[in-house]
Amino acid sequence: MLESEAIVVKVENGATFVEAQTEGGCGGNRCASQGCSTAVLTRLFSQQPKALQVNNPIAAQVGERVVVGLEEGAFLKSSLVAYLLPLVALIAGAALGLHFAAHDEMRDLYAGLGGLAGLIGSAFAIKLSLPILLGSSVQPVILRRL
Repeated sequence: MLESEAIVVKVENGATFVEAQTEGGCGGNRCASQGCSTAVLTRLFSQQPKALQVNNPIAAQVGERVVVGLEEGAFLKSSLVAYLLPLVALIAGAALGLHFAAHDEMRDLYAGLGGLAGLIGSAFAIKLSLPILLGSSVQPVILRRL
């Protein structure tokens, strides 16, 4: 199980939201004082922390530090769905576009449009079928208090 520390930031209507506690990418304490390049890049490219909805079987309250866990298989499944499905759809759409191109000078246009259609279609397919494809196993869960 993959684990990470987080703080509970909101509990409302039975839903619990946490924000992950991150240091620099290397996780070292000297990053802030000595200007570790990984920490600099993290500050430069990261946005404000985002709250993540988690299952809360231990009834943690706002402000508590907790450990959040995610099944390793769930991480692999969601990665495959997020990266492999759009790639396959892009290639399949481009191949279909090439197949239906009426003239040789239109092949590139049809391939590009077909690839774009496949990519957009995969985004909608992921959005609509993600709960069915992955089930509840991809939902992070609060394991314990710190």
